[in-house]
Amino acid sequence: MSKGLFVVDTINLFFTKKVIMKFVNALLVPAMIASVSLSASAQNDTGSAASQAAQQTQLVKLSSIEGKAANDEFTRNVQVLQAQRQEIVKLNEATNAAPAGKGHDELQAQLDAAVKRLETDNQTMVKTYGYSILRNYVRIPEKSEIFIVLTPEEIAKQPKPTDGSDVAKTIKVCTLGDAQANQSFQTTVQNLQQMRQQAATLKGQLDSAPDESQKNYLQGQFDLLLKQLNDANAVATKSYAFNLNRQYVMSIDKSTLYIAATPEEAAKAAASAAAPAAK
Repeated sequence: MSKGLFVVDTINLFFTKKVIMKFVNALLVPAMIASVSLSASAQNDTGSAASQAAQQTQLVKLSSIEGKAANDEFTRNVQVLQAQRQEIVKLNEATNAAPAGKGHDELQAQLDAAVKRLETDNQTMVKTYGYSILRNYVRIPEKSEIFIVLTPEEIAKQPKPTDGSDVAKTIKVCTLGDAQANQSFQTTVQNLQQMRQQAATLKGQLDSAPDESQKNYLQGQFDLLLKQLNDANAVATKSYAFNLNRQYVMSIDKSTLYIAATPEEAAKAAASAAAPAAK
């Protein structure tokens, strides 16, 4: 097992050239990892990633992750898989670009080893959580805490703990007690970030405006957007003690992992869940 993943029973797999290249090609599709949405798209032999993703529209619950330590571990494990995926993408590009010879063979050996390592760790995640890097997921926090990251100056002003531990580098600013509160917080933050990006884009257009008339128009648009952003930021500060000018950390205490399933998979899951009740 690679560093950072649970040690559980693993599944032995036989790797042929076709299997390795299918796995590599799937990993070349960009993946996104976030605190709430966990997604990765994969290609297969019979259809494109786009058509596969279009079919995966129903969420099916896979597992609940209880406790801060378990949620932190899951987050780290996903990050490990993503780092391995990025390594494979780079090695695949280097191998394809290298001329035939010793250098190419060495790169190919590194690529094969990296694919085997990721496949083993991915199977561990499947067994532990039902999570695979080749599928699309949504992780919904149900209970979490938001901490503000202190500046060096703020850390210096913190009292030293009497037990000899390090001075706190974060301070809790709010607790989100259910899935709705967590989703509301996430939506608020995403909206603020989107508005800030829009303001930055508009400012660039304003600075490069070709004439005074266009500049005056863009200035009015920019001033209006900036006011809306400041007002929304003030509401977020009042509701969550959140401010776009600061850094924050979300500590998840309980979350649920869902897979974006095909209609057929969703139907099977529903039938399986109903079976015990029918007995």
